[in-house]
Amino acid sequence: MAPYIIKIQNYFKGQSRGSVAKRQVLYSLIVQGFSIIISLLYVPLLLNYLTQEKYGIWLTLTSILGWVSYFDIGMGNGLRNRLTEALANRNMVLGKKLVSTTYVLLTAIFCVVLAVFHISNFFLNWNTILNTQSIGNNELYILTSIVFTFFIVRLIVQIISVIYFADQKPVATKIISTSGNLLAYVVVLVLTRLTTNGNLILLGTILTVIPVILFIAVSIFAFNSRYKDLKPSIKHFDYKAGKGVVNLGARFFFLQVAYVIIFTTSNIFITQFYGPEEVTVYNIALKYFHIPTMIFSIFMSPVWSAVTDAYTKSDFKWLKKTLKYANMLAALFGLGVIIMVLISNWVYRIWVGDQISIPFGLSLSFGIYTFFGLLVTPYSYYINGLGKVKLSSYFTFFQIVLYILLIFLFKQFFENSSGIVLAILFSMLLVGSIQIIQTHKLLNRTAKGIWNK
Repeated sequence: MAPYIIKIQNYFKGQSRGSVAKRQVLYSLIVQGFSIIISLLYVPLLLNYLTQEKYGIWLTLTSILGWVSYFDIGMGNGLRNRLTEALANRNMVLGKKLVSTTYVLLTAIFCVVLAVFHISNFFLNWNTILNTQSIGNNELYILTSIVFTFFIVRLIVQIISVIYFADQKPVATKIISTSGNLLAYVVVLVLTRLTTNGNLILLGTILTVIPVILFIAVSIFAFNSRYKDLKPSIKHFDYKAGKGVVNLGARFFFLQVAYVIIFTTSNIFITQFYGPEEVTVYNIALKYFHIPTMIFSIFMSPVWSAVTDAYTKSDFKWLKKTLKYANMLAALFGLGVIIMVLISNWVYRIWVGDQISIPFGLSLSFGIYTFFGLLVTPYSYYINGLGKVKLSSYFTFFQIVLYILLIFLFKQFFENSSGIVLAILFSMLLVGSIQIIQTHKLLNRTAKGIWNK
């Protein structure tokens, strides 16, 4: 065997925290690369099947329904940290209690949310909400009822992905999501060949039902094999264990609230300011500049739970060294973003053709936002992994206020969604700056008071 092959094999061998992370990154790169290709192919496929306006409506609708995923009051992230700690200490009894309690609490919460939605949905005028008259309100009622129901079910059954994250196996969750995307893509591709009328109800059903079926199948397999000791049971519901998840989760929840308001309301503001067609333009540019973020997240995905594990074991040397490498990688990706901005118009023409025109100013705005977002990301992962999110959660109120003020301010200066992107950027930098300072304080063990909570 060639010496360089042996060196590569040795680089990924071992059971240390770093070796496990390296293998997870390698596997994730392969899987996520395939997922990115599928997501890019989705855009022209749906644009050809739907009109530009209908595609914009679908994007806006899914962003609205995405709000509901944060009604778990941060319990998913709370479980991830607490379960990682339990696994680090090999406490499987506590782990089983944490998993069982989370399933019970989330099922109860989302059953209430589902009931409230279906009652209120009778009185909602989706034509007004989505600023469209091309689709009847009855059709939108049926669409939202189906999509929302399966979206809620997915939030419960996808807890298995949190367990994989806590076990420092993020590639498993990427395989699940990529498999779901591939299967959905194939079904939608067949649909576009059989029908040409752009049936949103059928499309929405396909895209929301397939992930639910997949997560259920994976959960049954995982809890009867690798995670048999963590298999949820109602008799292992433990209020005390659940309280620890909820308390930490509540802090994550405040951060999620800011994310909901800032990132998922952008489509609504764009729809109201510029119309549904601009939502399509915005989201095409968003998908393009989300590529480096997605790839960088592959490198960072093992870091969250690895940081929790290292902090539990007081391994500050590893924490500092890993942060240094993460910052170097973020800077490298930032250079790639600059190139993406310069070639953006050429890429758009190849990708979606001439039917959609994306202004260069919008691409530049997204490039600036993505560049700074990459630089802040390592610190966000560290703060989340350390569980010291109280300070960041306090700043979410100011972040939301700043975002809303800037949206209406920039509306006066921009004729497209570029102002929305810049409003998101400046509000993100507020919390990002705090997290950078806090991370260094924590790693240098000089954090006191609110900086250490």
